[in-house]
Amino acid sequence: MKHIDSTEKVGWLSLDAWSETYLGAHWIIKNKLPEKPNQAEAVDGALSQMVLLASHQLVEIMLFGCIRSNLKQSGQLNEVLDEVLKRLSFNEAFNKWPKLLMGEPFPKKTQPFKAARVLAARRNATVHSESALTTLEMARSALYTGVMASRAVQTHFESGPFYYEAALAKYPVEERVWFSEDMYP
Repeated sequence: MKHIDSTEKVGWLSLDAWSETYLGAHWIIKNKLPEKPNQAEAVDGALSQMVLLASHQLVEIMLFGCIRSNLKQSGQLNEVLDEVLKRLSFNEAFNKWPKLLMGEPFPKKTQPFKAARVLAARRNATVHSESALTTLEMARSALYTGVMASRAVQTHFESGPFYYEAALAKYPVEERVWFSEDMYP
């Protein structure tokens, strides 16, 4: 599938939910958000929130995709289980399903899993309860965490190269500090 975008030149990358979400968040960081907080305009807080939400969505897309793929490959996916997955919360999927399917839980006290849990909590605060603000630093850290956590989730469920190496090679994520509560405004 050929995608042409005059600003990003996506070209021949085959896009899906994960890669489109990543490219959108990457584009916001590279083309819209200023480097320094003192250069920020009012809209940059909203754009930073969008990057934070997208970054968590990367982890969510990868987690549910790996669970579904594992169940399908093992012949366990049926209509009832498919309905269960549609209603499954991120936290329940993250906390229980890796052990159920792989025999080992995520090592949640190590990075990037630790940062992914903080990112999920902040995403929930942003969307549901607090309308939590997001800084430029948080947005950049969230994207880095979302990509690295996605890679770690896939590695936990299967071996082989990360599905999105081509997208990351063309649009590399900048290395940042892990997302943490220390950066909340």
